[in-house]
Amino acid sequence: MYRVGEPLIAFDHAISRPKLPLLDRGMAEQVWESSLPRFLSAVVGPHFEQICREWVAHFAAPETFGGMPIDVSYGTVPDQALRTGYEIDVVVRGAVDQDNGVLLSLGEAKWDQVMGTGHLERLRHAQALLAGRGVDVSAVRPAC
Repeated sequence: MYRVGEPLIAFDHAISRPKLPLLDRGMAEQVWESSLPRFLSAVVGPHFEQICREWVAHFAAPETFGGMPIDVSYGTVPDQALRTGYEIDVVVRGAVDQDNGVLLSLGEAKWDQVMGTGHLERLRHAQALLAGRGVDVSAVRPAC
């Protein structure tokens, strides 16, 4: 899987290219109306997730996650029992005392949704899956 990091290129791939024949016929308003959900999920959502990761990496105080964030990324936690995977928007590894590389947080970042207990339960389930694979999750703070 790959992600297009530049929002303008993501917009072109998600919105403009698939609807090019309609755009060429001057139907920009109709294209925009029908493409808004795709724009939010394929362009705005991933860009917001990246902004959240950058905030954690550059501005989060150590007490926010219980340690100094060192590596901030995203990932997928596989659930073999359900034959699915859980995408984690913000994965924070950091330093706690003298231990570098501690998993500090698993996070959800959603632009167009109210974050609630369902999101936290999903993160806790992913955390339990990681623990079952031998990952030390004792310092993990789920974050929305």
